[in-house]
Amino acid sequence: MSKRISASDAKNNFGGLLDDVAALGRVDILKHGRLVAVVLAPRMLDSALSGGSVAAQDAVWGEKHMIPPDRARAARIVRDPGKFDED
Repeated sequence: MSKRISASDAKNNFGGLLDDVAALGRVDILKHGRLVAVVLAPRMLDSALSGGSVAAQDAVWGEKHMIPPDRARAARIVRDPGKFDED
């Protein structure tokens, strides 16, 4: 699984980009609709260099990550707390 984002989004939200790469394994960066860069997680790079199956590597995510990718993405979503109760 991969994600595509614009170059300006990658620049402005670099921490989020790294979180997405860690969770998804690959993020494609587009500039003016054209692919200009691909950011790979180490596990994906190792798999690509060794010719192994990416799906097999994704099946064992728990060996290298502490929480499932879907929960990692949900955990970094920033929500407005609204108004706090003032006593």
